[in-house]
Amino acid sequence: MSNTHEQLKHIAFIMDGNRRWAKQRLMPAAMGHAEGAKTLKKIAKAVKARNIRYMTVYALSTENLNRSKEELDYLFSLFGKLVDQFDDLIKEDVCLKILGNMTLLPKDLATTLKQLEADTAHHKTMTLSLAIAYGGRDEIVRAVREMEDSRNATEETLEAHLDMHDIPDVDVIVRTGGHHRLSNFLMWKSAYAELIFTDTYWPAFDEKELDEILAWYEGQMRNFGK
Repeated sequence: MSNTHEQLKHIAFIMDGNRRWAKQRLMPAAMGHAEGAKTLKKIAKAVKARNIRYMTVYALSTENLNRSKEELDYLFSLFGKLVDQFDDLIKEDVCLKILGNMTLLPKDLATTLKQLEADTAHHKTMTLSLAIAYGGRDEIVRAVREMEDSRNATEETLEAHLDMHDIPDVDVIVRTGGHHRLSNFLMWKSAYAELIFTDTYWPAFDEKELDEILAWYEGQMRNFGK
């Protein structure tokens, strides 16, 4: 399916349920994360095929950094292989953007991610943003600290310092895994986002469910408080 969803510019995903998907199948958590990475690539391709220009995913929150060293080491290794994992998307002119506090990551991983972002910065077909070591409140605090004159801040001057300063507001946030909360994701950019919560674990999320969400979204009246 390749319908154009002109109104929907930016879709975001809270990719929840990897570990529970694995546990349900008596597999280690790492297998859930590996399968979740495959789903991310599949859904990114599907979003691109539907001519949606921006997609953002919650890959690792600042709170997730309290998980076991073993699990974090595995996740860091997955993130370090993004160049290989998304090679065909990169060849299709997809820009990869990294959101989050890079100082909280291992230095070599932060360097790799920054280089990946720089190498694809000129790509224009779609922007895929990966929130890694990201927290919505942390993003706002970092933005305020960067401002020269925060006493006279406006929404525009503060937004100019956000990780997502050059990306439109989110139109819809989809959270998989059954929980009904935002968990500190895109606190600023989601001010008027439509929220979708599905019980499907992220590794099992597919194009059919994506299309059902897009069809639902097209029927919404969005007046932004007017």
